[in-house]
Amino acid sequence: MIKDFKGYETLTQKQSDYFKLMNAKSGVLFITAEPGVAKSAIMRSIAKKLDMNYFDVRLSMVDEIDVGLFPYRKEMEIELNSGTDKAKMDIISVMSYAIPEWAYESNQKPCIIHFEELNRAPLAVRNAALQILLERSIGTKFNFNDNVFMVASGNLGEADGTDVEEFDRALNNRLIHVNHTLTLPEWVEDFAKEHVHPEIINFLEANEEHFLSSFNEENSKEQSAYATPRSWTFLSDYIIENYGKDSGINDWRTDVISFGASFIGNGAASRFNRYLDDVLRFGVNDVLNRFDEIKDELKKANRDKKSELLNSLKNMDITKFSDNQIENMKKFILTISDDEAVSFILKIIDEDYRYNVSDDHNKLVEKIISDKRFHKFYETIQAHLESLGE
Repeated sequence: MIKDFKGYETLTQKQSDYFKLMNAKSGVLFITAEPGVAKSAIMRSIAKKLDMNYFDVRLSMVDEIDVGLFPYRKEMEIELNSGTDKAKMDIISVMSYAIPEWAYESNQKPCIIHFEELNRAPLAVRNAALQILLERSIGTKFNFNDNVFMVASGNLGEADGTDVEEFDRALNNRLIHVNHTLTLPEWVEDFAKEHVHPEIINFLEANEEHFLSSFNEENSKEQSAYATPRSWTFLSDYIIENYGKDSGINDWRTDVISFGASFIGNGAASRFNRYLDDVLRFGVNDVLNRFDEIKDELKKANRDKKSELLNSLKNMDITKFSDNQIENMKKFILTISDDEAVSFILKIIDEDYRYNVSDDHNKLVEKIISDKRFHKFYETIQAHLESLGE
C-alpha cells in the first residue's frame, strides 16, 4: 500500500501523484516541462522525504557505456550436443555487458532513478535507457529490485525552444505522459524557504510575473539568459556562497547591478534592481522600528512596494516583536489595501493562533486581532474563526 511508505504523508499533492505513478511500475512516468522548472528538484525532494537514494542520469550528457552498454568478453562453460552420446562440456567466449556502478548502488537501498532529457539523448543512449525503464533490467542477468523507482523527463520541443526527438506511437503508448508545471507557492514552500536568499523570495512573491519567463523566439535571439526557478536559484547560490544567507542587500548590490542579467535576463534583472533600490530606501525593519519617521514616505509608496514589505513581514516571527514593533506593525497593516490586510490577519490566525501551543503566543495573536482599529475586518475574521472550529 502506498501509505505504508515511511514519510509518504510529508509529500505534497503533486509529489504524491508522481510517486504513485512510479510505484505502480506499469508503464513509465515521463514528465515534460520547460527548462528550469525543477523536474529534477521535485524528484530529489520526493526521495529525500521518503529516505531514499536519488540517482540522476542526464542522458544528453552521457554515452551508452554509462547506461549499461559497455561490452566485454567472458568465458562460459556450455554443454555441446546435449542429450546425445556425443555430449561434452566446452568453454566458449560470449559477449556480455558491464553493469554501471550507479545501477549496482541503486539495488543497495530504496531509491529513485531519474533519466533526464530522454527526448534529447542520442539514439543508442535512449534505447539503452528505455530498456532499463521498460524491462527494469540490464542485459539478461541484472534486474532492479522492487524498491527501485524510475522516472524519465524531457523538454517540450518547439514550445520551449529546445531540440527534441519525436517518439513514435508505439513508444508513446508505453509512457505515462505528464506535463509538469511549477507555481511560485510550490517552489517557495518546498524548496526556496530552505535554499534561496530571502530577498529573492520577497521580490518574486510581489512580482510573480518574473518567476518564469515563457519562451519567446524573438527574445531568445537577443539574449541567452532568462528567468526560471533554476536561474533564480543560481543567482541566490551566488549570493549565499559569497556573502551568506543572512547577508544584506548592500553586501551584494553592486554584483547584481554588474551581472544579474547574466543569470536571469535583462527584464527580470532590471525589475529586481528597482526592487532593491526601493528596499534600500526603507525596509521592513524601518517599518517596525521607526514607522512614524517614514510614514510620509510610506504614503507615497505604490502597492508593489507595500506588497514587498508585507511579504517580508509574513516571513518574520511576530512573537519575537517588542510592544513597539507590534504597534508599528498594526499601523502599517492599516496603510495597505483591505484585501492584503485581511490576508495578513488570517495568516496570523492560521499559523499562530491555530497551531501554537503557547498561551502567551495565543494571547498576543488575540490582542492583535481584537484591536478596535481592525473592526472593519471583524466580519471576515469571525467567519474564518468559525470555520476553524468546524
